[in-house]
Amino acid sequence: MEYLTLGKIIDTFSLDGTLKVFSSTNNQKKRYQEGNTLILFKDEQSVELHVASYRSSGNIDFVKFDELNNPEEATQYIGYEIRVMKDEKDLDEGYYFYSDLRGCKVLKEDKTIIGKVKQVEEFPAQITLRCVSEQGKDFFVPYIKEFILNVDIKNKEITIKYLEGML
Repeated sequence: MEYLTLGKIIDTFSLDGTLKVFSSTNNQKKRYQEGNTLILFKDEQSVELHVASYRSSGNIDFVKFDELNNPEEATQYIGYEIRVMKDEKDLDEGYYFYSDLRGCKVLKEDKTIIGKVKQVEEFPAQITLRCVSEQGKDFFVPYIKEFILNVDIKNKEITIKYLEGML
């Protein structure tokens, strides 16, 4: 079973047991819908909880679970990751989970390998792939159709339009 990480619990918030979460998902509204079952993980421990409510402020999410009703109950989960089971049905055609893009080889149009995707980063203008070259130097590829020519998740390869000076 594969999971997607939605964020990490960094603190409690308010007297009703709401958790403060550093977000690592770009689909909060769908993931934190009232009634959704999410899994909190830390080390080998896990617990399923049900979303009561959610709101966001930048990259911080405030999530209230039905099972937590005061700060004392919520405090025990600081440091836990919030995860959800990965389900391909959640994606529209041509969209990918960030976790599937990480580790993909980055290829020029002539199939020369120039690096690997290290991280997927969100900037106000667009999503960007942070890649590491064969020489260990970071470079960035905007995740837009002008640069991304083909994504092959099965073979872990992304073919890009290479511009001189990218590396």
